[in-house]
Amino acid sequence: MIVTGPHLRQAREALGWSHSDMARALRLAGDRSQGEKRVREMEAGKRMISGPVAVAAESFLHGFLPVGFTPETPPPG
Repeated sequence: MIVTGPHLRQAREALGWSHSDMARALRLAGDRSQGEKRVREMEAGKRMISGPVAVAAESFLHGFLPVGFTPETPPPG
């Protein structure tokens, strides 16, 4: 269950994604730098992790990705 910033960071790192990849997958509003900043703030505990963000991140860990989304960061391994 993703409830803290470190949980979100661990999920993002397990996926092998950059902050930008996570922001795009979550479809955070604003330009790329704004979305990236929001992910960084959530991971640092400066911004609340909403229920929808937590559910989406947990879904990503189970292999569900948004339609048309491809991470820019190559997968680990």
